[in-house]
Amino acid sequence: MSKNILVTGGAGYIGSHTVKKLLDDGFNVIVADNLSTGNISSVDKRAKFYKVDVTCEEEFSKVLDKEKIDAALLCAGEIIVSESIENPYKYYKANVGGLNATLEVLGKYKVDKIMFSSTASVYGNNCYDKPATEETLPDPINPYAETKLAGEKLIKWVANKYNMDYVIFRYFNVAGAEPDNSNGLRVKNPTHIIPNANKTALGQNNILYIFGNDYDTKDGTCIRDYIHVLDLANAHSLGMKYMFENNKSNIFNLGSGQGFSVKDIVDEVEKITNKSLNYKFVERRKGDPASVLANCDKVFSILGWEPKYSLKDIILSDYNWRKSNNEYNG
Repeated sequence: MSKNILVTGGAGYIGSHTVKKLLDDGFNVIVADNLSTGNISSVDKRAKFYKVDVTCEEEFSKVLDKEKIDAALLCAGEIIVSESIENPYKYYKANVGGLNATLEVLGKYKVDKIMFSSTASVYGNNCYDKPATEETLPDPINPYAETKLAGEKLIKWVANKYNMDYVIFRYFNVAGAEPDNSNGLRVKNPTHIIPNANKTALGQNNILYIFGNDYDTKDGTCIRDYIHVLDLANAHSLGMKYMFENNKSNIFNLGSGQGFSVKDIVDEVEKITNKSLNYKFVERRKGDPASVLANCDKVFSILGWEPKYSLKDIILSDYNWRKSNNEYNG
């Protein structure tokens, strides 16, 4: 019998790609999303959809009254680092208070398997000189990361109370789109370098702003570890199978294990698109660590997961998505 998976925030970028993968792998999927930032067009037609605020106990409980849920993937939340610094209240309300409200309902309805979207940002600058393992000491340097770490700790204690199993994934930098251009990052003003560089190549940005060229890195720009959204979706499916088959809890990094600077990304976009980008160095953004790199040995060995897509694949799929979907390039 197929398991029923609830995905909160399932109309968002990561959630919607994961919904499709879960369906392809034989799970039944129920999506709960208030569409504040998600898009109904992203949701696979095979999934059952509820427009609902999962942080509202009364609204969310109605979904659980109707659906028997075997596991929940929690993708809902706020994710922009710079915004979190300007508005920490919003981030604590959504990512800690909102998660708390969601978990209360899941506990009440005896949903005993939880998967949580966390972030490599919890490591702060502690993966500057070498890739972070899951044992690397967390040291958040912005409110977004702090709220995600608080969410991880909350899940552990709630799981302890209700005898739940959980899998927490710490994402590194996620980008890319479906190769057939059916789904991608449906955001007009993205904050990440790859979609912004591609928008510049397509003539939708006049200037690509690079935040800081004075970091202690090879070329002065930040170094990040990039992972294709489809590789991420596959990890979620494997993580679900792991929980159902082993009844265990775990935390995993999800990245490629390779670091690329912002300038590397610009050079690669220019090479792939055969276009010269008009870019300008400006002041650093607050809360940006110099380098964030993943050690993914644990997820390789335990889940048997490995990334299939290269940096070129990530950039090209996002470029083609933006070229084919002009409403997200304005």
